[in-house]
Amino acid sequence: MTRRRNPAIAARGLGPQTEAEFVVGDGSFLVEDFINAITTQLDRVQDALRLKAVNRPLTYALKDLSLDLQVFVELDGQGAVRFRTSGPNETGSSTVKLSFTTITKPMIEENTISLAVTRSPSLSEIGLDDEERKRLERIGVNNAAQLERLGQSTGARAVSRLSGIPAERLRQAVIQSRPRLTGVEPAPAPAPAKPPVVTAPPPAQPAPPIVVKPKPRPDPLPPPRPAPPVVRPTRPPVVKAQPAAPISKNVIQVEPNTRRLQLFGANLIGETGAPQVFFNNQELGLSEAEEDRLVVELPENLASGALEIALPDGQQLTYELSVGNGTDPWEPE
Repeated sequence: MTRRRNPAIAARGLGPQTEAEFVVGDGSFLVEDFINAITTQLDRVQDALRLKAVNRPLTYALKDLSLDLQVFVELDGQGAVRFRTSGPNETGSSTVKLSFTTITKPMIEENTISLAVTRSPSLSEIGLDDEERKRLERIGVNNAAQLERLGQSTGARAVSRLSGIPAERLRQAVIQSRPRLTGVEPAPAPAPAKPPVVTAPPPAQPAPPIVVKPKPRPDPLPPPRPAPPVVRPTRPPVVKAQPAAPISKNVIQVEPNTRRLQLFGANLIGETGAPQVFFNNQELGLSEAEEDRLVVELPENLASGALEIALPDGQQLTYELSVGNGTDPWEPE
C-alpha cells in the first residue's frame, strides 16, 4: 500500500525525515501549520518574480488559490484543531475548502495588532497557567497589554465573569506585567574594536647541527647547616573599625569619569517605547534598550544633580546622582 504524505509536510517541500516535527503519531497536523506552509511557499514564488523581471518583460503570476481537502477534523487535548487526511477506503471525512488571495501591506496593518502591542509580556510570563491563558484567548486577550486595556474599558469584574478567572488573580497578573526598576549602577565603557595585527612569517632558517655534549659530573653535596632559630612575631594591637556612614537608597554614587549608567528591571519597554531618563532637566540618550536593561549616556563634565526616570506606564522616579570617589550600586524602594 502506498504511504500518503501529510499535505502540511508536502507543502513545505520537506523530506519524510522532518515530518515528525509537524505531525503526531496518528498523522494529524495543525491547521496553522498547513496554512503557514502554503503561504511561505507562495511568498517564495512572489520573490522569484522579482528576479524574473530582470530578464523577462512578461511572465505569469498566481492570483487566487483554492483547495478542497478531504480530512477528518479533530480537537486535541490542548484545545487545538487538527486535520487528519483520510486513507484509502476510509469514509466519513469532511470536505474543507480553503481559498487563498493576495493582501497588501496597508490591509495587513489595518487588520492586525500593532507591533508595539507585541512588546508586552505574554500571559505565561505574568504568571497565568495554561488553562487561564486559554480562557483569556477565547475573549481576544493574548498578552498583558490587551488584558489591561480590556480591564480599563469593561472593568475587572466583567473580565473575570467572561473568563471565569477570579478578579484578584487578574489584578495580580496586571501588577506583575507593569514596568519596574530594580537597580542602577555605572555601566562599563564599551571596549574599542582593535584592528587585526598581520605579521609576516619569519624566514626559514636551517636547522642547527646536533652537538652531543658529555654529561657533567655532579658537584659534591655541601655539609649540613644548623637550622636558624625560630622567632615568633608579636601580635599587633586590635583596632576596632568605625562603621561607615549609611548611604540613602535614593542616592547614586558615581565617579567623576563615569560616562554611562545601566538601569536594571523588568518590562522596561512598553507600547510607547523605552523609559525617558532626565538629568538636571536634560533628556539623556539611550545607547542600549532591552526588556530588563537600559544604558544611558551621561553628559561630559559630570556634576551632582537630579536623575529622573519616567517609566512607560506613567511612574515617575527621582534620585540624586552624587559625583564623588567610589561607586555604590543601589536598589530603589
